[in-house]
Amino acid sequence: MGGGRDVEVIKVELPRDLAERFRRYVAMKYGLRRGSLSRAIADLIARELALHGEVGGIDAIVGLGLQSDYQWGGEDIIEALRRRAYVPG
Repeated sequence: MGGGRDVEVIKVELPRDLAERFRRYVAMKYGLRRGSLSRAIADLIARELALHGEVGGIDAIVGLGLQSDYQWGGEDIIEALRRRAYVPG
């Protein structure tokens, strides 16, 4: 982050064990590069805000599939969703 981009510094306090676990997570997922902690936090905030933002579109459909045990077999997606939601056709 930084590098000429418009950034803001936000200072927060976290429980030590949570901070240590988060640093390990960041090291595994993003590596030990400079800015990886900031990138990880920015990604998590963006993802969280997207979850509570506009509902609809392909992201909502994919999210529905990921949250269920339904296995799509290539059938018509409208019919599959209607059966899954128990909507009479």
